[in-house]
Amino acid sequence: MESSRNFVVNGGIKMPIGYRFHPTDEELVVHYLKRKVLSLPLPASVIPEFDVFQTDPWSLPGDSKENRYFFSNSYGNESNKNGKRAAGSGYWKPIGKEKPILASGSNQVVGMRKALIYCERKSSNDTKTRWLLHQYRLVGSAAALGSSQMSKWKLFGDWLVFRVFQRKRNAKKHRASSNKSQTTSAVTMPSCIDFTVEDCSVYGPPQPSSPSSSEITEVSLNGLVEEESSDFISSYSNR
Repeated sequence: MESSRNFVVNGGIKMPIGYRFHPTDEELVVHYLKRKVLSLPLPASVIPEFDVFQTDPWSLPGDSKENRYFFSNSYGNESNKNGKRAAGSGYWKPIGKEKPILASGSNQVVGMRKALIYCERKSSNDTKTRWLLHQYRLVGSAAALGSSQMSKWKLFGDWLVFRVFQRKRNAKKHRASSNKSQTTSAVTMPSCIDFTVEDCSVYGPPQPSSPSSSEITEVSLNGLVEEESSDFISSYSNR
């Protein structure tokens, strides 16, 4: 059947055209990670098992332009007290603190999310990249499990789910540059308008003049005065 086809890109799963996999943190923990731990059927088989610390983020299976999700029971090798985890040609470095994931109905903590940024090792110094990693783990659910589920929890409870993605390039700088350009235009335009209004208020509305008049002001297409007669300037200063 056509619906049973596998959509694979770069060794990872790709959704059919028109579909996107964008679960919330709660959905990812409750409906995928928890069911994975308890060996229950998943809503969809869209998250493969893969150790994200085996390679660089851009070399992970799947489409690098999309958010990629992976199940893994590996926490990686922490190289020091800062929690850096070696991966490929660099390492993942934690940023900020773990954030709790709350159930929408009861506000009960069902999981925790940790954020990490990928840094490349270079001869001079380490460089941060735009690659980010979100690590999700379960918390506080074992007490509500039955005896059979408890055994599965002890066996598979170390499962994690990871989300790998890239930040947009210089989004803040682009907005700041755009706002600055708009502000400059907004300031520049009134200066031309005020100049025109000032002339009208002093000399009244423009009057038709004969071609032989020496007090002719030539104005360019953008409203800026290019030439102005000396007689006009002296008469303005005497008023």
